[in-house]
Amino acid sequence: MASNVPCCGAEFSLYLLEIVGLVCSVGLMAGLTLGLMSLGLVDLEVLMKILFCFVATKIFPVVKNQHLLLCTLLIGNSLAIETLPIFLDKLVPPWAAILVSMTLILMFGEILPQAVCTRYGLKVGATMTPLFRVLLFLFFPISYPISKVFDWMLGKGHAALLRRAELKTFVDFHGNEAGKGGGSNS
Repeated sequence: MASNVPCCGAEFSLYLLEIVGLVCSVGLMAGLTLGLMSLGLVDLEVLMKILFCFVATKIFPVVKNQHLLLCTLLIGNSLAIETLPIFLDKLVPPWAAILVSMTLILMFGEILPQAVCTRYGLKVGATMTPLFRVLLFLFFPISYPISKVFDWMLGKGHAALLRRAELKTFVDFHGNEAGKGGGSNS
């Protein structure tokens, strides 16, 4: 069923709009996966308590259940990635649909969103929290059971706590960076 939609008509424009929407969805899911999953719960708690960070307070309820977050975002990402070639196949030959799909996903669905979300993960995550809640509602029947299996298999909490020696080295490093000393006196 290769390229059976004539160029430049209303149906063609609708397919293009759907393709752009799917590519944006892939980018959003990939970026949020990287941006939100890279935030540690301990880091967010510190930001909330010490700095009174509104953004961290908004994100924490979403990030708290990490397996549910991950399952929801990956299901949405997979759905968009798998649907994209179907729409492209209506506009171009199958070989071109695969090539265009792969290129669009690589550039606008992986590289660009991940570059943005590694730098602005907290802001992007806070801004997209309402959209994530909609996705959570839509994919809940699938993502919740999978997340519970992950909770059972891997454990629920993944707090990255430092041992005493690591914490001392961490404090010494940041003390020296700030010019406040922090030598090894103990």
